[in-house]
Amino acid sequence: MIPVATLDAAMLLAETAEMPLHNVGVLLFDPPTGGIANPFEVTRAMIASRLTRVPALRRKLAQGPFRLGDLFWIDDAGFDLSRHLVRATLPDPGGMAELQAFVGEYAARMLPRDRPLWEIVLIDGLVGGQVAAIAKIHHATMDGTRLSTLLGDLFDREPDERHDVPTTERWRPAREPGLVRLSFVAARTLAEKPRKVVRAARDVAGAFVRSGIRRSGSSARPSIAGFRIPRTPWAGALSVRRSVAFGSVSLDDVRAIRIAFDSTINDVVLAACAGTLRRWLLARGALPRGALVANVPVAVGEPGDPAGNHVSLLRVHLPMEALDPVTRLVRIREETVRGKRDHRARGANTFRRLADLVLGITVPRALASMVSFYARHRLADLHPAFWNVVVSNVPGPRAPLYCGGARLRCIHPLGPVQHGSGLNLTVMSTGDRLGLGVMACADRVPHVDDIALGFVDEIAQLLEAARAETVPTP
Repeated sequence: MIPVATLDAAMLLAETAEMPLHNVGVLLFDPPTGGIANPFEVTRAMIASRLTRVPALRRKLAQGPFRLGDLFWIDDAGFDLSRHLVRATLPDPGGMAELQAFVGEYAARMLPRDRPLWEIVLIDGLVGGQVAAIAKIHHATMDGTRLSTLLGDLFDREPDERHDVPTTERWRPAREPGLVRLSFVAARTLAEKPRKVVRAARDVAGAFVRSGIRRSGSSARPSIAGFRIPRTPWAGALSVRRSVAFGSVSLDDVRAIRIAFDSTINDVVLAACAGTLRRWLLARGALPRGALVANVPVAVGEPGDPAGNHVSLLRVHLPMEALDPVTRLVRIREETVRGKRDHRARGANTFRRLADLVLGITVPRALASMVSFYARHRLADLHPAFWNVVVSNVPGPRAPLYCGGARLRCIHPLGPVQHGSGLNLTVMSTGDRLGLGVMACADRVPHVDDIALGFVDEIAQLLEAARAETVPTP
């Protein structure tokens, strides 16, 4: 039995039908010459031969009686790959519109809790013979950074790899715990709660004290005061419907912008997101007076950390004024520099310690009931949002990846949305492309394609400015 980390457990307990908390990755492969004879069987053999590299993919959840004790990961003795790898066919003509519609419907469905929390759908019927795979994995199983590593573990590094399963790597699951053992562990974890609450409260208080001292001793002042959250059309309670959109840009172009304006790739992504969101809001007469507040996940773990989530959060203002793209980028760059400094002062694990505190003062069953009540009665409509939008930049696999000889061309990542903020923009690098995925509550964000198209255009405008910046003076 492996204890589910506090932050991961919080995600599992906070999940509702209106707010599934899984990540989705849409992988597009260029078909090899002559195509793939049987893509589904090839993919099945490939994944079956690699499962021993990722033990988390054969673990399911376990919990003590009455859902009072902590959650654990245990080996799924009845693991069956056919329950996790399926195929689907797009309707004609099998273009991007049909793929986005399929992914939106698929992303809205929760993963079953009686098995390991992941699925892969292989898509047939794409125009031009393209191969697509849609990977869905619960955020509690692994964060975006580890999802990128997972792809490198499951897919081929060479176009003609074999997929034999070595007899020395046959999987032998551990025995599943019985009711008596689960009851004993639940009682022990309940008894340990007071000590954990005291420790978590001390750590959280210390982090905020350090942050306050840091800010009071700094002469730098924020460019925008406070974190007032303006109202947007996608704020409020979520429905069960999702819509998605994809876009992609040249990674070399993004790097050129980064170099020209002495920023980071994440700054460039944030600036492009700010620009496209401003366009979308302005076109609908919904542009707020103040800046939007973006919640930006920041990886804090090490490459050798176990599966799960090793992230903290950075809050960044996205200017909505009538600024040119370069000025918007410079403003964001200045704020992220300050934000990272304050983030280091507080400590990288403050967010996790907050989760420790919340879970320590309640029990899983009570917390899940409160979240269900909150969602069922649409209470997110009655209070201001905690942030406007999630913007995430996930580094993708660096080495080329293949599936049956088909080379991975681009990944469109899709992160979950939360009550109060029905919009998520995530990017992931793959080879020479930076793929964008836009996930939205379909009842709150019409014409989600406009956001993806605007992102691509904002990158083009920044690139034009970067080229002008680097042109030598005669």
